[in-house]
Amino acid sequence: MVETKFQQNPVQVVQAKLKELEIGFKSWLAKQSLPVEAAVVTLTSGAQGAVIGAIMGNITSDISSTIPTPPPPASLSPQAMASLQQAQALGGGPLIQARNFAVMTGVNAGLSCVMKK
Repeated sequence: MVETKFQQNPVQVVQAKLKELEIGFKSWLAKQSLPVEAAVVTLTSGAQGAVIGAIMGNITSDISSTIPTPPPPASLSPQAMASLQQAQALGGGPLIQARNFAVMTGVNAGLSCVMKK
């Protein structure tokens, strides 16, 4: 016997629910004042960045051991020291990466939100 009831794809159902939730969240956020909107955008983007950073920290090997320890600051030019500090920011385990990505994405999203308004 052939069933006449149409079965929906569960993936499409989940996607539709997530899209509905996203639209509801964005409409709620649009009604908020600028400080509330900036805080929510910063927090949500920071959380997203933390997840991405944790994933990246788990995928990549710990490169902090490959970065040489810096000599005394007097022997390095300021440009070389800045480059070394940038390289060290990309090293570390999953928690360090999560923290760094959370800060970078959260601040970027918060500033972008305020600048757009």
